[in-house]
Amino acid sequence: MILKELDPFLGGSQDEIAHRIAQDRMAYHLRRYFGKSEEVDVLNYLRVSSGTVVTMIDHLVLHAFGLIVIERESLSEPIQIKDDGQWLRLRQDGPVEMRSPITRAYLRALSLKAFLDMMVRQKGFFDAIELDIIVSVPDTGRIRWPTMGVLPEICNTDQVHERVNQRILQCRRTAKVAGVLTAPERRRLGEFLRSLHQPLVRAAPR
Repeated sequence: MILKELDPFLGGSQDEIAHRIAQDRMAYHLRRYFGKSEEVDVLNYLRVSSGTVVTMIDHLVLHAFGLIVIERESLSEPIQIKDDGQWLRLRQDGPVEMRSPITRAYLRALSLKAFLDMMVRQKGFFDAIELDIIVSVPDTGRIRWPTMGVLPEICNTDQVHERVNQRILQCRRTAKVAGVLTAPERRRLGEFLRSLHQPLVRAAPR
């Protein structure tokens, strides 16, 4: 079930338009595969804050065993991933270092968990849930992989639903209980996060 759609888009620069198109594409993909699901709930674009810390999540999946943070990376240029985890944009004038979207996704997932830990009455509840990430890219063919091979966190946009289902199946196979988040609990959590969502407001042009 889709618990939160994307915020309205009010226009912007070419980069902002391209970013929104990618958001729409992923939201459509998740709606197509999980819009009527009783096992998976989705929030598209979430922005919550605690004090001076702002946590932004591109897409958040809730399931019986935990949360999956989906991070999008546009890959406007070919990418090389080094064995040490470094990401490089391969440009005509030479490689340029970029921030790893895997690291960014993990940091956002941990920030969301810390936010939830502060907000819920049952302290430590979210220590018992699975916390995973998926980095969605338009085309993995644009990536030069490290010598260890393809990284499991990364997949094409149209494969995200498969990765979500695979992760839930893995959790189900290894779990000792049916799940820590029932459907009503996921709905309440989704409603809670949606109520705290702070849309990003751009300054009016002068």
